[in-house]
Amino acid sequence: MLCIIARAIKMKWRFIDLDQTDNVLAATIFDSIMKAIGKGMVDNTILFWRPSKPAIYIGYHQLVYEDIHVDTCKEKGIPIIRRILGGGTGYSDKDQIIYNIIFREDTPKIPHGPRNVYKFILGGVVEALHNLGINDVSIDEKRFGVYANGKKISGSGQLTSQGVVNVGGSFLIDFNFKAMSELLRDPVKNLKEGIKKPEDGMTCLKKEIEGITIDKAKTALRKGFEKILGRAYNGTLSEYELKLAEKLRKKYMEEEWIFRADIRKKRKRS
Repeated sequence: MLCIIARAIKMKWRFIDLDQTDNVLAATIFDSIMKAIGKGMVDNTILFWRPSKPAIYIGYHQLVYEDIHVDTCKEKGIPIIRRILGGGTGYSDKDQIIYNIIFREDTPKIPHGPRNVYKFILGGVVEALHNLGINDVSIDEKRFGVYANGKKISGSGQLTSQGVVNVGGSFLIDFNFKAMSELLRDPVKNLKEGIKKPEDGMTCLKKEIEGITIDKAKTALRKGFEKILGRAYNGTLSEYELKLAEKLRKKYMEEEWIFRADIRKKRKRS
């Protein structure tokens, strides 16, 4: 009986909305949450946040110089932040809700395997869009993006480490197509084949829904995830998570971390 009760406690869901957050700290926070869940210190977590300033987030395996106009980013003061999750390279700012669904790998209801996890978790985004009145919604199972009325409105990335899974993604309220095109070398790289301009293959809630607000979008997205995962209680970050996130900040700002994939490629060639 005690084992059953302990297991039930571990499988509860905590909801945290950080809203606008320091760009680097946000990435270190979901890193620290993974570690805390892995140690059994906190419950599975639905995390929402928005970058306080524009930034480029790059997937764990991506090459910076292959994907990004680095000099342009420096000129404009746009930070490049490498996340621990996989996935591609994208432009983010406060007009996007970023979500991270972080959970123990043995959580009931959630299937195993990256593809199955993607399809299951992205089902929450699909539910959110339905909640907002968009009926034509689909998941691109090749790139694991969510499409509204034929255009991409949400991308995603994933990591499994030490028994903990983190699925992160974006939910576009509005989008700065000009900035994306200026900062990324191939701004249509993660869109469907044949797309020439980001505007032709992407959309955002402001284009699809009149009068949409951040709060309405957050409410719909939370309800979408709770429909597939179960109800979540309002929570806060633990002292352990906050301290570890601050400690990790230095690592995330070092060029050795930001350019890790480029450095490794260069070493292999030499």
